[in-house]
Amino acid sequence: MEKTKKAGNGWLGVWIAAGIILILLLIYLGTALYYSTHFLPGTVINGVAVDGDDVKDVEWKIIQEIEKYKIKLKAREGKEEVLAGVDIGVMPIFDGSLDMELHKQNCLMWPASFFQTSEIEVETMVDYSESRLKQKVNELSIMDEANMKKPQNARISEYSKEDMFTIIPEEEGTKIKKKKLLKVLGNAIVRLETVVSLEDEGCYTKPKVTAKSKKLKKLVKNLNHYAQVQVTYRFGEEEEILDGEEISKWISINDNQEVEVSGEEIAAYVNRLADKHDTVGKEKKFKTSYGKKVKVSGGDYGWKIDRAKETEALTGLIQNGQVAEREPEYEKTANNPGKKDYGDTYVEVNLTAQHLIYYKNGEVVVDSDFVSGNEAKGWSTPTGAYGLYYKERNRTLRGQGYASPVSFWMPFNGGVGFHDAKWRGSFGGDYYKYRGSHGCINLPYSAAKTLYDNIEEGCAILVYTLPGTEGASPKI
Repeated sequence: MEKTKKAGNGWLGVWIAAGIILILLLIYLGTALYYSTHFLPGTVINGVAVDGDDVKDVEWKIIQEIEKYKIKLKAREGKEEVLAGVDIGVMPIFDGSLDMELHKQNCLMWPASFFQTSEIEVETMVDYSESRLKQKVNELSIMDEANMKKPQNARISEYSKEDMFTIIPEEEGTKIKKKKLLKVLGNAIVRLETVVSLEDEGCYTKPKVTAKSKKLKKLVKNLNHYAQVQVTYRFGEEEEILDGEEISKWISINDNQEVEVSGEEIAAYVNRLADKHDTVGKEKKFKTSYGKKVKVSGGDYGWKIDRAKETEALTGLIQNGQVAEREPEYEKTANNPGKKDYGDTYVEVNLTAQHLIYYKNGEVVVDSDFVSGNEAKGWSTPTGAYGLYYKERNRTLRGQGYASPVSFWMPFNGGVGFHDAKWRGSFGGDYYKYRGSHGCINLPYSAAKTLYDNIEEGCAILVYTLPGTEGASPKI
């Protein structure tokens, strides 16, 4: 009896379990049947949630979305524009695409759909009027050409002393590409999107050159290679500094986008240096040994920059981007930098007094009368500032109609120079007016010897006239 009860209880459990399975199967199959005509959970069509809806429900939802549809355009500078669907002819298009999407879904997989989202894009579900869209877009304030800012390419700054040359970043501007905007809006409208960012969708005209441009960076680097140059010239207590502020004016960029420095500008700068600091031929204000000042003009003594050589040297410094202190290449040099280029060692020759004094390092070495060029015959000794060419012993001076042997020869102006004149019995006075030399400074033998023994090549010789000093003695 007990065995029979146990057997009955066992079969009852089996039938209950079978019943439960059958019920679950029926629920599963029933739900699957339901989703054969309705969209699965988690289904989104063109941004609209349609889970559990049949095609008619989806169409109704879409119609409702279209009736209230608006699309916002987010522009630069915080500007926004809104287009209403009714203004651009937005309308539903139901061509069986929803039925096709419904039949594509696997209704037997409905349990899994609760744990995932299925996004579907159906492009043929919404349409709009292209002509009305163009019209409304043209009416937007952001499309007014007067309100648009053109993009600016990244560019190179003007030179500044602090930063030299730098890259000025590009400016994006607000100029909109109309064709691009219409295409972006068309794609957004058929998907019933409500917001479009013109920035994100690339609707703006872009600058052609940005701050990331390798060519632009290379140009700035090359420009600054030259702009970093600093050359300091010293002229006694004066100095001239050539730096990027000036060099930047000489720089250009050629058609091949290469940096060039104008050779003409470099040469012009050297010419300006020479014009300002050369002393050869320039008037020299000179305080004589007679207590009066004179102006000595002409002659070849002084500083004279070799313009061609210095231009070449400066070009090299600039090309190499150097910082340097420099003394120019000179064609002629003098004893002393600055305007008093003769320094403390010079021969002072007063043609009026017919007297000369040789100062060496400020000390009187020679103090002597002389006889200069014959004034009556037009052989007057030229005034000016000269440099001694050289000195020579035992030379015969030759000219038209004469040959004069001298023991000490010291030329300083072509064929004019100092020499002894043993044939003369007197020096000084007014002998030069009628019985003077062919232009040379004739000296007593002892004075010529002392001068010869102490003077050096290049020594300054200042030759002048000073009315009122006839027969006067120097104040030394």
